[in-house]
Amino acid sequence: MIVYSKKIIQFVNEIKCCVKDVLSKEVCIKVAGDRFYDRRQETSYPIKVVVYNNKSMLGYFDSNFYELGFHECLMHSNREQLHHVIRHELAHYMTFINYGESIQPHGTEFRAFCQLMGWGEEVYKATTCLEDGQSASEIEESNILRKVRKLMALASSSNQNEAEQAMIKSQQLLLKHNIESKYLGGDDEEKILLKRILKQKKENAKMRSIASILQTFFVSTVYVRAGEFIYLEILGNAANIEIAEYVACILQDELEKLWNQAQKYANLKGMIAKNSFFLGLARGYCNKIQALKREYNNEVTNALMVIEKQLIDAKAMVYRRLSSTKSSGNYCRESSALGEQMGRQLNINPAINRSSKNSEALIAYSE
Repeated sequence: MIVYSKKIIQFVNEIKCCVKDVLSKEVCIKVAGDRFYDRRQETSYPIKVVVYNNKSMLGYFDSNFYELGFHECLMHSNREQLHHVIRHELAHYMTFINYGESIQPHGTEFRAFCQLMGWGEEVYKATTCLEDGQSASEIEESNILRKVRKLMALASSSNQNEAEQAMIKSQQLLLKHNIESKYLGGDDEEKILLKRILKQKKENAKMRSIASILQTFFVSTVYVRAGEFIYLEILGNAANIEIAEYVACILQDELEKLWNQAQKYANLKGMIAKNSFFLGLARGYCNKIQALKREYNNEVTNALMVIEKQLIDAKAMVYRRLSSTKSSGNYCRESSALGEQMGRQLNINPAINRSSKNSEALIAYSE
């Protein structure tokens, strides 16, 4: 996942300075602000740098986002090693600009560019694989997910009271975990993580509904356009990201099942009715969670306000130029009302053998 903190942002700025220096002094192309130009100065490209901690390589270049990624461990490496990795990923960037995606990642064109720049094997082989390992915090986060999954399973009970109590307990568990993370954590600066979890051709009501529901799990959601696709990104701490991704995977199927039930119950048809149903369903579920919050005591309510403010601040830190969008379209009152009613009864039921550990795969779906 992509990682953010004040220290990491300083590190990102250091990398950007090095990237600009290499591009202007070694590659000998024009750099202007956070963009650079091709040799003909006809097209400009972004200098976008992120830091991550969930891949086994020291660096990557993602052509979909024009994104240069560097492993968090490089913060503690010597500057020479860091600069070699930066040159390595810039070589990927430049060969993509020159040849597109049809070439091999470390093929003839890549090696030829390195040789042209006078970069030797120390650059060509700079991106090495790291040993796999699981930290104590990752183990703790997995335990939180397991507890939440068990409660979600109980929330699918046919016993309405038992299901409601399980849903309440899952929310209380998440809140307790977040409060303790905020107030009882160590002296280290808390990291904010970003993960892209949904990918599709265009934003629609189903994606917006899932995004709204996910925000009740202590994450922020943002839509990002890259090439032909739009992505849903979630932002939060590690445990909340893990749980929200898991919930999103469940909702993919669950929302369609509920729509099929609604069609049979009320004879609803068409995309307008379907979109209105999804948005109503999310509204009903979120209203149910908001009602739970009103029952918290003052101490918990104040802690919740601090956590929500922290998420707002984190979004502002990560997305410095975030713009808002408004959706418009026709509306079906009957479908929306039924969706809201079913949303108030929605309990997220985990599917058997479904795992959130498929962390590299984006959840993609089509209209």
